[in-house]
Amino acid sequence: MDLKAFGFNQYGNSNVMEELELPVPKLRPNEVLVKTSAFAINAFDIAVRNGTFRNSVTMLFPTILGTDAVGRIVKLGTNVHDYDLGDDVLARPGIGTYAEYFKVSTDHLGLRPKKYNPYEAAGLPLSGITSYNTLVHIAHVKQGQTIVILGSSGGVGSMLVQMAKALGLYVIGTDTESSRETVLGLGASEFGAYDTERVSAKFADMADILIDATNSGAATAGLSIVKPHGTYVSLTTLPQDRQAKPDVAYKQVIPRREYRDSDAFAAIALMIQNDQLHVSIDRLESFTLDGIRKGQDLVEGGNPDGKVIVTL
Repeated sequence: MDLKAFGFNQYGNSNVMEELELPVPKLRPNEVLVKTSAFAINAFDIAVRNGTFRNSVTMLFPTILGTDAVGRIVKLGTNVHDYDLGDDVLARPGIGTYAEYFKVSTDHLGLRPKKYNPYEAAGLPLSGITSYNTLVHIAHVKQGQTIVILGSSGGVGSMLVQMAKALGLYVIGTDTESSRETVLGLGASEFGAYDTERVSAKFADMADILIDATNSGAATAGLSIVKPHGTYVSLTTLPQDRQAKPDVAYKQVIPRREYRDSDAFAAIALMIQNDQLHVSIDRLESFTLDGIRKGQDLVEGGNPDGKVIVTL
C-alpha cells in the first residue's frame, strides 16, 4: 500500500514542495503507525526546506517535512504494550508528518485528551515539549518564582506563559503593544511593550528566571531584567557581554535525548484537563499541494495570529 505525502527533492521556496506517493513505513518493535488527522506547519519546516541545515545535517531526498502531528494508531510494533489500536495520540516523530500515515517511537508519543480540540492538539507537540523542557529541565523553575518571558505572544512564548502560570510562577510577559491583551489573557500578571515602553527599566532586576523566546534574541533587555543571581535562558542566542552580571546562570535551550517526550506529554495532558493550556489557531489548510504551499508561505511571512494547521 502507498500513501500520499508532501516533500521536496531540492532546497528552495515553497514551490519546491511536491506531492509524492511513497510506501507505508515499516515499523521497528518500539514504534507505532499513526493515521494522520492534522499537523502544524512550523518555522522549523521552512528552515529545513530552505537548506538552513544543509552543512550540518545530511538530508536524504525526497525529504518529507513535519515534526509533529495528531492522529490515530492503526498498527503496533511487536514491543508496544502501553498503547492500543484506535488510540488518539499526540506525536513528535521529528520528521515525516506531512503524510497520510507516519511512524513514531513510543518515546515520542502521548495520548490526546478526549475532549480537547484535535486542531488545537496538532499545534501542541513541538512548542509544548520545547516549553516544558525549557521550564522544567533547563530553568528548573520553582513555584512562587518570578519569570519574565521575552517574546511572550509567539508560538513557544505563549506556551511558556501558560505553562509557567500552571506551575505556580508569577509571570511577566513582554512583546509588542498589539499583543498586550493576548498575553495577559494567557495568564501573565504583568506586561511590557518593547515598542512603546522601556521594558529593561520597567522590569529591571525582577526576574528570578528570564527566558528569551524572541526570534532574534534580546540580550540587552534580558540582562537588565534578570536578577544578579538569576537564571538567563535563551532559545536563540545568549548575551556576549556578561560582565555586568557575572553571577547569572546562562543556559541555551538545546534538545537532549534524556528529555523524554512522553514525560512532557503527560504534563501537557494534565494541564489540558485542568483547562490551563490553549493553542491559538490562525487558519486551517487542506492536505493538498496548494494548501501546504499556502500554509508555508504564511508561516514564512512571519507572525501569523496563531498556528497554521493542515487537516486530513
